[in-house]
Parts: sequence; structure tokens; C-alpha cells
Amino acid sequence: MAWDIFKVKRRRRSVEPDDDFHPAIESIERFAPRRFLGEREMYYYNYRRIPKYRKPLLSLLIQLSEKTGIDENEELSVQTLFRRLKDFYDVNDTLSLKEAVEDYSLKIKLLQLHKIFYDDTTLTGTKVEDYLKKIGNN
Repeated sequence: MAWDIFKVKRRRRSVEPDDDFHPAIESIERFAPRRFLGEREMYYYNYRRIPKYRKPLLSLLIQLSEKTGIDENEELSVQTLFRRLKDFYDVNDTLSLKEAVEDYSLKIKLLQLHKIFYDDTTLTGTKVEDYLKKIGNN
């Protein structure tokens, strides 16, 4: 009897099946680039353990899992993602939407979000600025 002792068996991380996040994360992982899995887990998925982040994170992940909106109308999808991202990073609601649109760090996080979830580097800072100016006017 020969055992292959050098074979490494990959174990999937255990996720509670009744977790609300599971369907959204599974949907995202079907299309998201595998090389950014560590970043997605570190910057987003791990926050599901903190109670005050659960609701905004769930809405952000659901929005991210609906990838079809990006192909159809980039402007609307960027604006919606920005609102969800603002809700996630500003849990205590200290920033108004107008202040959030002017916040440089949120714009950078939006670009990084597009990169690690969609592997999309075509979205530029100037496009984001133009799309978000329309939010600030409303």
C-alpha cells in the first residue's frame, strides 16, 4: 500500500451554510480573479464577523455579485457601488454623500474594489470623478 505523503489536499474554508453572506460570496467567487482572493478575504469577507459591519457589507457584496449591471451601464453601477462602499466604510454615517464624493480615499477604494473583484483596470480616476459629480449634484 503506497500513500502519497507529499500530496497537499486543499481544504475549503468552512462557512456556515445558513450564513446570509454565503450565496453572495459564492456568486462573486465564480467570476472574480483568484489571485485577489486574499485581498477580498482580508478587506471585505472578514468583516462579516463584526456585527455593525454585517448589514452594509451584505448590501455591498450583493451589489458586487450582480455583475451584469457593470456591462450595461457603467456610470450607474459605479454610482451605486460608491454608495454601498460609503455605507460600508462610514458605518457611523459621519460623512454626507456630498462629503463622501469629495473624499479621495473612497475614490481610491472604489478603484481597488473594481480591481480585486472584477479585475477591471479600465476604470480611471477621471471617469470616477465624472460619474461621482452627478451624485453630488443630486
